[in-house]
Amino acid sequence: RVYMRSLATRQSNLALSKHVREAVQVLKAAQYDLIILETSGIGQSDTEILDHSDVSLYVMTPEYGAATQLEKIDMLDFADIIALNKFDKRGALDALRDVKKQYQRNHGLWHSNMDDMPVFGTIASQFNDPGMNSLYKSIMDKIVEKTEADLNSTFEITNEMSEKIFVIPPKRTRYLSEIAENNRAYDETALSQADVADKLYGLYQTILSFGGDDVLNSPPSPSGHSIQEGDSGSGAVMSPSGGGTRSGGEERIMNVLLEKFTRVKMDLDPYNWQIIEQWEEKKRRYSDPVYSFKVRDKEIKIKTHTESLSHTQIPKVALPKFRSWGDVIRWSLQENVPGEFPYTAGIYPFKREGEDPTRMFAGEGGPERTNRRFHYVSLGMPAARLSTAFDSVTLYGNDPDYRPDIYGKIGNAGVSICCLDDAKKLYSGFDLSNPTTSVSMTINGPAPMLLGFFMNAAIDQQCEVYIKENGLEKEVEAKIARIYKEKGVERPSYQGELPEGNNGLGSMLLGVTGDQVLPADVYQEIKARTLSVVRGTVQADILKEDQAQNTCIFSTEFALRLMGDVQEYFIQKAVRNFYSVSISGYHIAEAGANPITQLAFTLANGFTYVEYYLSRGMDIDAFGPNLSFFFSNGIDPEYAVIGRVARRIWAKALKNKYGANPRAQMLKYHIQTSGRSLHAQEIDFNDIRTTLQALYAIYDNCNSLHTNAYDEAITTPTEESVRRAMAIQLIINKELGLAKNENPMQGSFIIEELTDLVEEAVLTEFDRITERGGVLGAMETMYQRSKIQEESLYYETLKHTGEFPIIGVNTFLSSKGSPTILPKEVIRATEKEKEYQINMLGHLQKGNETKAQEMLKRVQQAAIQNENM
Repeated sequence: RVYMRSLATRQSNLALSKHVREAVQVLKAAQYDLIILETSGIGQSDTEILDHSDVSLYVMTPEYGAATQLEKIDMLDFADIIALNKFDKRGALDALRDVKKQYQRNHGLWHSNMDDMPVFGTIASQFNDPGMNSLYKSIMDKIVEKTEADLNSTFEITNEMSEKIFVIPPKRTRYLSEIAENNRAYDETALSQADVADKLYGLYQTILSFGGDDVLNSPPSPSGHSIQEGDSGSGAVMSPSGGGTRSGGEERIMNVLLEKFTRVKMDLDPYNWQIIEQWEEKKRRYSDPVYSFKVRDKEIKIKTHTESLSHTQIPKVALPKFRSWGDVIRWSLQENVPGEFPYTAGIYPFKREGEDPTRMFAGEGGPERTNRRFHYVSLGMPAARLSTAFDSVTLYGNDPDYRPDIYGKIGNAGVSICCLDDAKKLYSGFDLSNPTTSVSMTINGPAPMLLGFFMNAAIDQQCEVYIKENGLEKEVEAKIARIYKEKGVERPSYQGELPEGNNGLGSMLLGVTGDQVLPADVYQEIKARTLSVVRGTVQADILKEDQAQNTCIFSTEFALRLMGDVQEYFIQKAVRNFYSVSISGYHIAEAGANPITQLAFTLANGFTYVEYYLSRGMDIDAFGPNLSFFFSNGIDPEYAVIGRVARRIWAKALKNKYGANPRAQMLKYHIQTSGRSLHAQEIDFNDIRTTLQALYAIYDNCNSLHTNAYDEAITTPTEESVRRAMAIQLIINKELGLAKNENPMQGSFIIEELTDLVEEAVLTEFDRITERGGVLGAMETMYQRSKIQEESLYYETLKHTGEFPIIGVNTFLSSKGSPTILPKEVIRATEKEKEYQINMLGHLQKGNETKAQEMLKRVQQAAIQNENM
């Protein structure tokens, strides 16, 4: 166990508190094995720490100035060991040489090898850093040498020197500006191609007015127009279509027009000419009663219209009535129909019928209570789309415990999940391998562990199905009984009655895994099949955590490595339907960012993951489809186009910059209505705000949607408030007539203008981040956090002064002054739930003591040897 305490010096000129000596004596009396005493920053002549320590370590950085400054640092005379940290900084190698020379001079070690000086270059922020490993070994050896303490280290080190392992290769640090340049170049090309198409259309109309051929159906060529039989003296000609006669002068004009048409057409990309040729056919396909398209080689047929109560045929996708080819090209290259590049209007041709984008967020108490809430919100729904909120204990990777800082938080504001059995109970009764079931998990720091729980829960569900189909229940129960008899602990069980809709799937193998009760070949086959079909998302966005949310439990570099390990595993095991990361802007917005900053930072983080995965040798077509996004929707005007802009920027970059296939180009995203926009005053008004935000999301073709409950500003949502929140979505999707159309935003002047403005603002932000060394470089200077805080302060200031009106909060107050509403019901975990979680975990740990140590050793070795963890 580790005890930490910070002591204020209370004096500006001292590095240690005057109470340090007494504090150290207390710790010695408590018989702690090792006491580490750290000073605040010290001056060149400060050596007070030597009076309190057996072994002294001096930590410095390469930025000490000229080498002559080293002669003034007294700790280089007295410290046992020197650490030169931030060894990835420019000039670090020269600094290491100079410090070693100074140490050699100070200690009179003229005949000793320079490499033997106890000076180590370290990168403390980097996991498994060779310099840190060597420093640790040297410290432990020195402690044993000077104190004879029983602290001999068996840790094996190498002779490697610290070297920065770059997440993004240095030559790729301009990736965001390269994307901005790529997308702007695309836009310029689209405009120039539209201009060419406009010229062609003008020539086309002129040719038709002279009675010429329809160049869309017969390629224009002057030689293709022959002089017809007739009075040669009149110079009259007949058009090939027989549309009349032309004089010799008209024929010459026609030839000039056709030659001009041919020359201008050479400036038009063949792909764009194809768009023009197929435009009328495209319009016809959308006007036909049934539209057919293929998804993964499966033909899907969709009715293209719905009928209103007035018997009006409402098109699901409405196309513009453009005639000019320039308009057609401009619209096709920047907007296009849903399901076609650049996917501005949506990534699929039509919405999935029978499955609304509803995905409700839930989590409270133990896994059983949240399981009941999941079944409550899914009852009668054609698809089970579950979104899981975890308690802060789980979010920070801790186990349920009696520790004061943990006990009170178990199961509050989220569900307590600490083991595989919890995951099995949490999703009990939902077939996780069913195409109509998908699960989202909002977890970041310990995401790989929770993902492991989920995947194994899904696999064991299918093992249960196999057991029942083959009549193996009694045999399996006997095996489980023997296992628990040997362990000598109580077997876990589902607490309480199963809720309505729960058929018990997932409960049979509580306490064991499928590989313990089934033959290895059978289990492996079930595992492979399950991994290939399971649907869902794990958030796992560590960049956003560092910038806004703060549930970081590993260093950024190590957490990114874990994300890469998960994605590599997904590729190896053909996990095609599960998103390995949900690149999240929601928490950036909740921390205070405006919609443009939210979108820019989120997309920048997404492109950072792309660059990192590429640097690990992964194929973009293999990992691109496993990426998803998560945005907040407020009421600001930019939120109306957040999905359109995100899809457009992502598609242009993935196609033209990275050469990805169409599936990787499609940006999939979840929307949650803004929690920050909900207020504790006049909470009934919150449903109005949520409804408007949901309209934005549905009109913009989001892929899934969570609508917040009106009482979230004051408590964990109740069943009543959750039902109202769900009703908002259902009323829009089922009752609102305009929502029957699936591209209602297209064609609006303001929407198109907003889209262009927000897109350019995002690209400009990309350039600002590039100036700071890319996303990771900007994070080092806390650029993102500072910008988020400034924007939050701006909003709060306007809200406080009333310059930004908020109904029921700073204007339109009730006769009582619209006071803060106190909740009628506060949702909290019960003592019984907390106690069960702690006791159940204790039994689990006791029954797996030996196996746990073996597995931890495997994980440690994989981490040290840079293998996939």
